[in-house]
Amino acid sequence: MNKHMTIIAMITLLTACGGGGDGGDVASVTASDTGNGSASTSSAPSMLVDTSGGVADIPETITSSATSMSETVVSDDFSYNPVLEQQFDVDIRGYSVSPAYISIYGAFAENDDGTFTADYNSRITSAPVEDGEATLDYVSSDSQYYVLAEVWFYDGTSPVQKRIPNTESSWTW
Repeated sequence: MNKHMTIIAMITLLTACGGGGDGGDVASVTASDTGNGSASTSSAPSMLVDTSGGVADIPETITSSATSMSETVVSDDFSYNPVLEQQFDVDIRGYSVSPAYISIYGAFAENDDGTFTADYNSRITSAPVEDGEATLDYVSSDSQYYVLAEVWFYDGTSPVQKRIPNTESSWTW
């Protein structure tokens, strides 16, 4: 009897959880000003990209002629810890002080128009942006050379993006 009750409870629980989804976590913004006084609407936001910034610190590939572990030599300054604790300060007061939300993504692709498409399943961290400022503390891998920051504004202001190399710890717009 307990087995049947457990099965019924699991089916009820799974049914109550729902499934699938319509991508509700992805925000869409409607553009309302084309700059010539006429209103227009579009289903995709006009993403602004901050192209300032440096190049990631990507270590050189090291080759070895060693044929066994006993022949391998590791330099004294080598770290076996692949985890990096990072703090990232955001200051976009020069662009907007409207309430917003920033997300950092580990996986993304560059589009032909210079914008980026984030893999929303790869979000590392996120935080509210208050008065144009935010601080994010997160952990990443030492092989994560670039991340993507996206800021979406609650008032419909065009969202902004920046590809951030692992050499930077702040973003000022």
